[in-house]
Amino acid sequence: MERVIIAGLSVAALRRGVGDYTARHVHSVGQLAWASEGALELEADDRRVLLPAGCVGWIPPGMPHGARYHGELRGWSLQLGLDGMAALPPELGVWRASPLLQGVFLRLGAWPTSADDEAARRLVAVLADELTWAEPYPASLAWPAHPALRKLAEALLGDPSRDWDLQRWADHIGMSRRSLIRHFRAETGMGVAEWRERLRMLRARALLAEGRSVSYCAAELAYASSSAFIVAFRRCFGETPGRYLSA
Repeated sequence: MERVIIAGLSVAALRRGVGDYTARHVHSVGQLAWASEGALELEADDRRVLLPAGCVGWIPPGMPHGARYHGELRGWSLQLGLDGMAALPPELGVWRASPLLQGVFLRLGAWPTSADDEAARRLVAVLADELTWAEPYPASLAWPAHPALRKLAEALLGDPSRDWDLQRWADHIGMSRRSLIRHFRAETGMGVAEWRERLRMLRARALLAEGRSVSYCAAELAYASSSAFIVAFRRCFGETPGRYLSA
């Protein structure tokens, strides 16, 4: 990505194609990204985050992460220090982008390098203020650290339609059923069934970003019908797939 420095802020256009991948790396500064089209999937050691179109994502400084891209990703990326961004969390975060937030990203992306740096700093201050009011988006999934639990998580990541009962999972990863239940919730904040449902929903957003139909998503993720998939999608995101696609 070609970057432009404005008032000490690094601004770059996000332009990625279907199936592109960025290997794990680290930034010494924080990074904010807004996707106007497509979706960006971030991978860190303890979390997976999907940044869909219409949302803003935050990567704290010093956090190793990789990225996968779904659909034709378009948007803007800002790299900045923590000055004026103290309200941002120490972990990956995703928020719905208000029209004002989107406008600030677009304005900074089109900012002439010869323009007043102080005006650009004021825009960044507006960005920071608006993020404090932004609505968190349920696009994050905690990743277990225990090797056996990570084996379960990786298996579901490869095939989120896999619907095993807890005893079968416990036998598969070499834990007792009781230990699996206790440790999985302690590390992820969810039970296995709830965690799998969130994983399927994040995969659904990625598939929709790639142009897949609702019926395709329902079949791919092993829902009994398109109606059942739509109900689960609305329960997780507060909107139907159709409303998301039309927006």
